[in-house]
Amino acid sequence: MAGTQRKTKQKQAIYDALAALDHPTATQVYERVHEEHPTVSRGTVFRVLGGFAERGLVRKLSLAESDARFDVTTAPHAHGVCRVCGRVCDLPLPALAPVAAGSILGGFHVDGCEVQFTGICQDCSKMNMRQSAQIK
Repeated sequence: MAGTQRKTKQKQAIYDALAALDHPTATQVYERVHEEHPTVSRGTVFRVLGGFAERGLVRKLSLAESDARFDVTTAPHAHGVCRVCGRVCDLPLPALAPVAAGSILGGFHVDGCEVQFTGICQDCSKMNMRQSAQIK
């Protein structure tokens, strides 16, 4: 965890939980933290996550049909959202990096972007293929 703010045990526990989970919601981070640190309040977790996002330590994702999620990967990349299970995954998109921040497009000064693809994740795709094979 980097940054100029004071590093506390609570903040470290929240960041560690965030890093251990895959694009979690604030509630999922709270539940993970609460398992090992029951005195950490839900409000503290939500406030700290908001502070991490404001300082650029994590990305706050506003994905369609989902509560806000958090991502420890701050480099430009897209996200895939599985329409079967709802899983969110990182999708490398090298062409995104040059325009994601600091570009001017049609007079618009870009300072960030969020690209979301929908489809079926690898696990759900495999399960679907197995189910189709069993039917035959």
